[in-house]
Amino acid sequence: MSSAIRMPGDFEPQSAIILGCNELLPHCPRLLVDLLAPLLQCIPVIAIVNDEAQRMQLLTLACDWGLPAQLIHFICLPVIGMWVRDYGPVFVQKPDGELMILDARYAWQDRPADDQVPTELAALLRLPVNKVPLLMEGGNLLSNGQGLCVTTNGVLSRNGLPDEAIGRLANAMGHYYGFDQCLFLRPLLGEPTAHVDMFATFLAPDLIVVGEYDPKVDPVNADILDQNAAMLSGIATSSGLMRVVRIPMPSNRGSVWRTYTNVIFANDLVIMPTYGRADGELRERALDVYRQWLPGRTVIGVDASSIIEQGGSLRCVSLGIPHLDRLGWLRQANQQPDGGLRSRLTA
Repeated sequence: MSSAIRMPGDFEPQSAIILGCNELLPHCPRLLVDLLAPLLQCIPVIAIVNDEAQRMQLLTLACDWGLPAQLIHFICLPVIGMWVRDYGPVFVQKPDGELMILDARYAWQDRPADDQVPTELAALLRLPVNKVPLLMEGGNLLSNGQGLCVTTNGVLSRNGLPDEAIGRLANAMGHYYGFDQCLFLRPLLGEPTAHVDMFATFLAPDLIVVGEYDPKVDPVNADILDQNAAMLSGIATSSGLMRVVRIPMPSNRGSVWRTYTNVIFANDLVIMPTYGRADGELRERALDVYRQWLPGRTVIGVDASSIIEQGGSLRCVSLGIPHLDRLGWLRQANQQPDGGLRSRLTA
């Protein structure tokens, strides 16, 4: 793997989870409660809210549901979207093990506050930040933590590049993210984000879960995912040949792109999205996949029906901070009345 920098995998130890509460709070309060309840038991949670009024609303909501509101930490920023995975930073490790923030270009130029989140977080955490001159949304980046990146060829069109520029793009991603190898998979046909986390997720450096459609229900995307799985199978990693595990894909009827791979990893906890009546018997089958291959972790489902119609699921509204020693400020993060973190940073 590149000796310069390393992008940790989602499945690796994390210091905190950031949630895009600014939009979840007014529009999906039950989902927010269902996420906070298990997360607060195992990992610090940092809530992005717009202002002091939202901070107080979230504290009230947590108290109403009997949650330990004093454990929620806040960042006040006037962001619009809840998709912190896409507009937020990418955390990479430098050769000395210290973290650095990568700030890629953001497609929604009419949302400057969203685009400022990586820089703001870098200042709050006292981390160096490096600008990446690519349109690179976090939802289309999966790292195995050992130099392998899995994305889709949708990143080419995002950056206005022809197919023949794939080698140049891979080199650029290697330079900024430290990847030795980039695999460009086919995105789901008709799924508007073209993001890889809508159908895949790493469980270990040499283990990846890939969705599987019933060919009787969606023959085109069933074939696409079969091809992607075949492309991944047997890829050499530092931990051995890549193992590919298949997981059922829930219904995409009505052009709602439900997925079981858009998960939240929070150390010993894994939260898989579910979709109420749209799941059928697939929900338990999907949960069993994670329980079988992650036997040391608690795997639960949380109903993400309220956000999936907007084009994303649980991973999209969350962002993990890898191991960072300087998070001591979280212990007293709620003691200041303004709800911001900048004035409360301590070593």
